Amino acid sequence: MNGARRAAVIGHPVAHSRSPALFAALARSSGITLRYEAVDVHPDALEGVLASWRTDSVFVGCNVTIPHKEAALALAGDVQPAARACGAANVLTRRGDTLEADNTDVAGVEVALAQHGVALRGARVAILGAGGAARAVAEAARRNGAARIAVAARDAARARATARDFDAELCALDAVPAADVYVNATPIGMQGRPQRSLLPLDAPQSAAVFDLVYVPEETPFVLDARARGMRAITGTAMFLAQAAATFEIWFGVRFTPTEMRDALSAFDTLRVTANAAEMTPS
Repeated sequence: MNGARRAAVIGHPVAHSRSPALFAALARSSGITLRYEAVDVHPDALEGVLASWRTDSVFVGCNVTIPHKEAALALAGDVQPAARACGAANVLTRRGDTLEADNTDVAGVEVALAQHGVALRGARVAILGAGGAARAVAEAARRNGAARIAVAARDAARARATARDFDAELCALDAVPAADVYVNATPIGMQGRPQRSLLPLDAPQSAAVFDLVYVPEETPFVLDARARGMRAITGTAMFLAQAAATFEIWFGVRFTPTEMRDALSAFDTLRVTANAAEMTPS
């Protein structure tokens, strides 16, 4: 591809995102000149920012994270089936002068769980959270034949809407039913340890625990599950899977899960080396 292209990840906050590092590595290995930035967009500014990008000839698209996934869908000109099914978009792609909404989080959930031997078919799935990420988990559970989906969140209105849209059971955060798979689809765990664990005290030891938060990788939710002897899945697997799907949408280049992890590891090694060099007295 000739000439530099632009892309971004948008959220509020978004400084924690590792997407710029990963997409830089993927572009470099593909011979694509890409400037990919993390852009903190306040919800009140979202419509204006997307409007400016819609007519930017070098703009490819953007990844969308908390809290913009549902709003991004509403502001898109075209909507792909996966985004429509879960009512949220985590990818916007510029097509001419319009933005097309898609959702690679759904496939990301499926890939991450499958990589760790967790089947959704016939499973009882408890989702903590009710935003765009939670809706992607609910859609993955629904289309893979989960036996029961339960939704719990602090925002009662959003929890009711998510439960209604996915024929799920609505429950309180302190009354989450026994499940085979517990998923943290909230931002809790990004900074510090919550006052109390999101994982129910009576969660079966045989259950799998999946945290969509990937920075830090070892979240309180994951550490709590491991301390109880439960199988824990970090958010990195889903992060890499949805990013691979996004890169393929934008550039038609496909990466395997191993190649994705190697790309992120290579960047982390370079970053650590650079930081060490900066701290070494000359």
